[in-house]
Amino acid sequence: MKEDKITVMIVDDDIKSQQVLEYHLRSIPGIEILSIASSADEAYRFLLETVPDLIFLDVEMPGKTGFDLLYEIRKLGIKPCIIFQTAFDKYAIEAIKHAAFDYLLKPIDKEELLKALARVRNSRHQHTLEEKVESLISRIKSAEKIRFNTRAGFILIDPGEIIYCKADWSYTEIWFLKEKKEVVTMNIGKLESILPSEKFIRISRSIIINKDHVNRLNCKTRIITLSKTNDKYEFKISQENLKSLKGLFLSYQD
Repeated sequence: MKEDKITVMIVDDDIKSQQVLEYHLRSIPGIEILSIASSADEAYRFLLETVPDLIFLDVEMPGKTGFDLLYEIRKLGIKPCIIFQTAFDKYAIEAIKHAAFDYLLKPIDKEELLKALARVRNSRHQHTLEEKVESLISRIKSAEKIRFNTRAGFILIDPGEIIYCKADWSYTEIWFLKEKKEVVTMNIGKLESILPSEKFIRISRSIIINKDHVNRLNCKTRIITLSKTNDKYEFKISQENLKSLKGLFLSYQD
C-alpha cells in the first residue's frame, strides 16, 4: 500500500449503500476505487485480476456472505485490508470484533469512515489476515447450532447454551440447567469430536464441560465448579487432566 494512495474495492449487494460509500470515498483525497461488486462471486472474479489495498465488505448478501468471500480471499493467498459493513447485527459484530477486523455500521457515516481509513493508514499489522480469518471462523463455528440425533428424532443445539455433557453408556446427556437436559444417541467420545474444541474440555472419562461456565478450580481437591444463573455444578477432575486444565486458564490470571 502506497502511503499517498489507497486502492479500494466495494462489495455490497445494496445499490444505495454502494452509492453512499462510493460518494464518500470519492470526496476523500488519496482514495482510488478500483472496482464495485454486488456479490461475493463478482468480487472474487475482480480479485483474480486486480488486488486492492482495502476491501469494504458487506456481511449479509444473497448467496455467499461476506464471511464466505473472506475464506476465498484467504485461499487466494492475497492480503488486502478488510473493513466489514453491516447493519446492526450483534452476532456479526461480535464475531468481527473478536477477530480484530474493523467494521462500519450502516448507514455509513463519513466521520466514522474517515476514522476507519486513518486506522488503515496507521496499521502496522496488515499481514495478519490468516490469523484474523482463523479467529473469525472459530468464532462463527462456536456460535452455530449443531444437530444431534435423539431417540425420538433430532435436536438443534447452540453450543453456548450447554453447561456440561455426561456419558450415559452409549448415549450422552447434554445438560443446560439442573432441570433441563437432552439425551442424544451418541457416545461421549464422538460428542467431544463434534463440539468446538476451544470451548469444551474433557475433564474425565464421563464429563465434558463448557469452559465459559467455569467459576472455580480447587487444585487440592481436584474439584471444578461451574455456574449458570443461580445453579452450581461440581465435578471431580482426573489427575491426568488437572495439569492441562490449569494451563487452559492461565490467561485469566491477573
